[in-house]
This record gives sequence, structure tokens and C-alpha cells, in this order.
Amino acid sequence: MEFINKVALVTGSGNGIGRSAAIAFAREGATVVVADIDEAAAIQTKLEIERAGGKAAAFKADVSIRADVENLFSYIIDSFGYLDILMNNVGSTIRKPIVTFTEEEWDFVFDTNIKSMFLCAKEAGKIMLKRKSGVVINISSIHGLGGISNRLPYATSKSAVDSFTKTLACEWAFDGVRVNAIAPGYIETEGMRGAFEQGVLCEDDMIRRTPKGHLGTPENIAEAAVFLSSNRASFITGSVLYVDGGYSAYHGPEIIPSIHHHL
Repeated sequence: MEFINKVALVTGSGNGIGRSAAIAFAREGATVVVADIDEAAAIQTKLEIERAGGKAAAFKADVSIRADVENLFSYIIDSFGYLDILMNNVGSTIRKPIVTFTEEEWDFVFDTNIKSMFLCAKEAGKIMLKRKSGVVINISSIHGLGGISNRLPYATSKSAVDSFTKTLACEWAFDGVRVNAIAPGYIETEGMRGAFEQGVLCEDDMIRRTPKGHLGTPENIAEAAVFLSSNRASFITGSVLYVDGGYSAYHGPEIIPSIHHHL
């Protein structure tokens, strides 16, 4: 258990990828601060960690609001004294043509997806830079790599996450703080399942478009976060790791990319 005596903060960890990451960090020995806008969900993740023998604390926060972030980090300092790992995980999307977007909707997506990372990284940096040690993991998306219809604010904000990650990594590298991003592909979360059920996305198309031939799991992303936060990744900073079953690598014209070799 590499993360014994380490403190990890995972935002948006009441469910989905954040929940799996919080559980994974706790399994490796970290004390995990489970932060979520949904207090009940945060408490459920905390209890699940504790039932498995891990250590966790739950904190209600909207990390797109400066006062909430400042309160969250004051709690961390008062309770633990330091922070070793920050996983910026919160994100949101609105699917519709850009000409129908309101300014408020645009601001909501950007506040959730990138402003929250700025606010949390700023507070984490105050702790980590003094200690000359720390890791920041930002959750990006395959859609930060290229365009996608009816997701303009989302895709643009995720491109911003990639640039934010690389720039911050350069700024903090000499002081011993590493900053990386994970870009998930299509992951079977509650939100993704809802999009399939509502007909917003076609599950079969996503599966056929992915060279691995299946969706990813929140645990796939959690394991990548654990690796990037570990000493095994000590020379990795400023990287965007695509955990997408080959989705971003595939550029063929047909929707069924898999080639079955019969040897």
C-alpha cells in the first residue's frame, strides 16, 4: 500500500469515476477526502471506504464556488495538516446546438469543468509547493482532442483542461509537484447509462467505434489515477493519458474498427 500516511482529495467522488478513484486510493492506504455537491452521496462513499477498512472523510462542496473551495481546504488543513494528492474530477455537459446555448449554460459548463480545477489547484498549490511534494490529476476527455457536434462548451472546456494541465506541470515541476490529466473514453457511469437510456447516445455505436470492443469502467480510470499518483510515475508530468480502449487512436472511415486475426 504505497499511499499510507498520504492524504488524497477527490472532487465529485460521490459517484462514478470519482467514487471509484476514492475507493482505489483508500485501498492503497491513503486517507481520502470525499468531496461532492451531493452530501448524501459523499457520505455513502465514505462509509463504503470505511466498511472496507479504509480511512475517509466526507465534505459537501460545490468546487466551482471559491468560498466552498476555501472552506474545503481549511477543513483539510485543520483535520490533516497537509495534502498529497488532488484529483480534480467534477465535470458536466449540456448537449445541444451552440445557437441555442444561453450565456448562463456556457458559464455553468466552464465553471464546473475548468474553473473548479483552477480553484482547487490554487489552494492545493499553497500546500504542496511548501512541502516540495504533491500530485494533481485532472480529468479531461477524449473530446478535448477533437471536435464533436452539439458539445461545443464541453469539448472546448476539456481542451482547456489539457492546456491547464501542461502549463501547470511546467510551472510546478521544479518544486516537486507533478500535474497530469486522464482523458477517459466512453465509460459506463450512471450518467453515461442515462444518456443511453434516453437515446442521446447509442451504446452499440460506441462499442463498435472502440477498438477494444467494449465500454470502459470507472475502475479503469481509477487505476490510471493511482498509477499516475504513485512513485512509479515519478518522471511523468504534463501528460494527458488516454484511457479509452483505443477510441482516440482510431481514424478509419468505418464504424467497426476491430480486425480479428485468425492464426
